[in-house]
Amino acid sequence: MSLKEHEYVRQTLERYTNCPLDEFCDHILITNFRRYLTRFQEKTKGRLSEGNFRIVNAKDLNCSMIAFGIGSPPAALVINCLAYLDSLKSVIMLGMCGGIDDILNTGDYLVPSAAIRGEGTSRHYMPPEFPAIPASSVNLYCIGAVRKLGFTPHCGIVYTTDRRLWEFDEEFVDYLRRRRILAIEMELATLFTVAYRYEVPIGSIMLVSDMPLQRRGIKDKRLSEEIYSRYMDTHLDIGIDAVAKLGTNWGKVARTLTSEW
Repeated sequence: MSLKEHEYVRQTLERYTNCPLDEFCDHILITNFRRYLTRFQEKTKGRLSEGNFRIVNAKDLNCSMIAFGIGSPPAALVINCLAYLDSLKSVIMLGMCGGIDDILNTGDYLVPSAAIRGEGTSRHYMPPEFPAIPASSVNLYCIGAVRKLGFTPHCGIVYTTDRRLWEFDEEFVDYLRRRRILAIEMELATLFTVAYRYEVPIGSIMLVSDMPLQRRGIKDKRLSEEIYSRYMDTHLDIGIDAVAKLGTNWGKVARTLTSEW
């Protein structure tokens, strides 16, 4: 092959975002949702570029947001590519999850401390016995940002699946309940695993978008629209605040990170 690995990865990121790498900011928010990206652009007046991924670069905040799609393969790809940015400092996932534990309610915020690797992508990056965990020094600022806006952050274990429409599989539902899993989603174990592999400081702030095991708890079309209208702006504000505090305190964060790798 004529291209070296770092050249190929960097070119892939440029192709997928249709954005020169020198336009990327030091801190990155990632999300599944184009509506989040559109609202982020409206809030920040950042510049939009579109490819397979979409990106908005908000230079005044030193923060970019990327909408990468849904599921583990694109999640792995976006972290693998971001790892080769020269100036990358942090990545925070703003996603949604289905609440499993009955202590949760729709509209709550989770800052997961670990994810079960129930998907098939992360095994390509780390052996199966390796835990999927975020960078605790980044997670602390995610927790602080949730608290600043007056919410209680829930911390614990989530389950990452690559399966949709699992809600009617009684054996799987029983498994989730017996393991005291807080919530279920489709990317975090992959994101955490790949980030550890490439030493990318990562955290996440997840919105509970539905309680699928409760009566009338599954997110239908009506509830989906309600989630965006009621919670999206606040979710984005929490993420932006976490990035701002990380930027202000980056010297301290960087020193702490040396003990996490």
